[in-house]
Amino acid sequence: MGHWTSFIEGDYIQTSDGMFFAVKGSSHPEGLVVGILRYLPDPHGDRALDGVKYKRVYDIGSTTDYLRKKHPEYINYLHRLGTKLQSIPVSKIAQYYEPRERLHGILANPESKVERVLADFVNVLSEASGVSIDRFGVSGSLLIGLQTESSDIDINVYGQDEARGVYNALVEIRETLDWVKPLEGELFDTVLRSRWDDTDLSLDLFSKIESSKVLHGLVHDKEYFVRLLITDDDSVSKPIQRATIKARVIDASRSIFNPCTYGVTQVSSNTDDLKVSELKSYRGKFTEQAHEGEMVEARGTIEKVHGEDGVYYRLTLGDRGDYLLPLDTKDNY
Repeated sequence: MGHWTSFIEGDYIQTSDGMFFAVKGSSHPEGLVVGILRYLPDPHGDRALDGVKYKRVYDIGSTTDYLRKKHPEYINYLHRLGTKLQSIPVSKIAQYYEPRERLHGILANPESKVERVLADFVNVLSEASGVSIDRFGVSGSLLIGLQTESSDIDINVYGQDEARGVYNALVEIRETLDWVKPLEGELFDTVLRSRWDDTDLSLDLFSKIESSKVLHGLVHDKEYFVRLLITDDDSVSKPIQRATIKARVIDASRSIFNPCTYGVTQVSSNTDDLKVSELKSYRGKFTEQAHEGEMVEARGTIEKVHGEDGVYYRLTLGDRGDYLLPLDTKDNY
């Protein structure tokens, strides 16, 4: 589907080995595309495409271990980030899936219940926000044709101004339409466990935060997630050490986007002299996680960043066990 020229968050790639990767970020080294393994050919898989069965895989640690053992060519050192990550050699790309192109096809002729739910949701978001349908895309299993009737609704919105407009509209929609609502019941508990169970902290600490997020919820009782995509910077960074810090959020204006960032003033940490001024993540679970003025505790990896405005330190969130919590939530538990 489509001729690939550039790759951004939410695109999908099928490799010549038959694996499906979700593209991460918008900055990629020459000859490689940064992406995370999402679907594997498996004779016992519960999804099928062109006569081949697939299983969905999600845990980054497990898929990294799998690729390291079975397909090491998909684990590469990225100089700009100073670390090894899952990534696809361009020579291994067999098919590229473009979210906007696929969405237009579905909107023109929704063929199943899940596709009709997607169409309803995108249409109401576009109408309520005034953002053109051309600025929306569909990702996940619906993009690549591996959806089932229980599949999630994964929507991309492109452009900073457009994304803010859609976010504001979604806030109002959640308050006025009874078929767009927060996660609830067993599904909410499942999402809570899948996102935060690896932190060794009580899930109750994360419950109130998760229930208040508008980018993740239910539409016609199907799970949805909206990604507000902006262009990533091309700064050069190098991992320094793992750390847990306490800080005050001084800028949360980009906390709804992917990648999400929080400007902070560090108060304390288990590091020596490294003062963190930014929190950053490519993981959707860290969006809407903290607000301006809040004191927070965060666990992640400190990186030394060479950016346009000079050298600074940031805490990158996304590895197993990483978290971001307002201290009021933690202290009152």
